[in-house]
Amino acid sequence: MISVSRKDLELIALQEIRSFQGGELVIAVEIECDEGYPNGMNWRLDVTAADNADIDRIEYAARTTTARLKRRYVFRRH
Repeated sequence: MISVSRKDLELIALQEIRSFQGGELVIAVEIECDEGYPNGMNWRLDVTAADNADIDRIEYAARTTTARLKRRYVFRRH
């Protein structure tokens, strides 16, 4: 796995989500994590999208992107 900063992982996630059909309406992505897990693996994406976005497509893109990124990256907390 590749270790990346939280900010870099958020940018990677944003790019990947925007590559999905309907994902271009995503405005921002933020990583939320459980502090009790020191290895940086227990995290989820918090996605902000435009008002007219298709929420079902955005949720699918976020779930798929999260699964892909968790297989490739671990983020550095500090």
